[in-house]
Amino acid sequence: MSRSNPFSDNPFASNTANTSPFADPAETSYSLHNGHTSVPAVSSGGAWGANNGNAFDSVPATIAVDREAGSVEALKRTETLDAKEKALQAKEAELRRWEADLRATGGLKPKKNWPNRFCPIVHHDIAAEIPAALQGTVTKAYWSYLAMVLCMVFNCFGSLMALCVIGNGDGRLSGWFLSCIYLVAGVPIGWWAWYRRLYNAAIKDRAVTYAWFFLMYLVHIAFCIWSAVSPPLPGANDWSHTGFIACIKAFHASKFVGVVYTIGGVFWALESLWSLWVLKTVYSNFRGGGGEAQLRREVAQSVATNAAANAFSSRV
Repeated sequence: MSRSNPFSDNPFASNTANTSPFADPAETSYSLHNGHTSVPAVSSGGAWGANNGNAFDSVPATIAVDREAGSVEALKRTETLDAKEKALQAKEAELRRWEADLRATGGLKPKKNWPNRFCPIVHHDIAAEIPAALQGTVTKAYWSYLAMVLCMVFNCFGSLMALCVIGNGDGRLSGWFLSCIYLVAGVPIGWWAWYRRLYNAAIKDRAVTYAWFFLMYLVHIAFCIWSAVSPPLPGANDWSHTGFIACIKAFHASKFVGVVYTIGGVFWALESLWSLWVLKTVYSNFRGGGGEAQLRREVAQSVATNAAANAFSSRV
């Protein structure tokens, strides 16, 4: 008389109901309908994979993966991130305006660091104060200013060489004094008249400040072109600019001075071309950012404010 084996659930026994994990994958059914993937359910049988001879008899469970819903969620996340980025940029611009107002009123005094730490005169930090979108434009204008300083220093040197090599005749002494005036007065005037205006306009985003920059920078470009050409005028102007026409006259007196004046003319010409490129770049950014409409609004607001102030003062 046979008794039932307590170890009948032997994994090594022949059991047709048990499915081998090494079976042909083709026998495992997967289906894909309308973007949904069906995965067969795992049996919840005994420890050896059997469930009283009824293993894997249940209907496979279906796990639905909605691909369209995933793409919609990704799009929503992208839109949310874009909105947050715009909000952060607006807050950054507002903080910069507050900082500029505090500095204008004396509430916040930045540390002076330019032109160097040994002799600081003003505060200048493009990376920290200028918005990232305008740092490249302001940097180009800064290079234009440094090139102008170099041209003026070389212009003074060329006039001095003409005075020392050729002599004191034909207005060369007065020409050297005039070149020194260009250097001493032009460096600070160029800084405050047009470069600092662009620097502040980029921080405060004021169209009126941009307009002043355009006006002063046109004067700067005209001076550079005049110096590069150096047209013959009576008096010291013949030698005060190391330009191309002056170098012709210098070659008749001294080849060395002629070469110096030719180099000076090349410097002024390059500075003129670079300044024209900077003007085009700044104006393109100004116009592309709606600066012309903003300028009209600021001018109209200023006129209205002045009219209201005059009316109030007349009544008082």
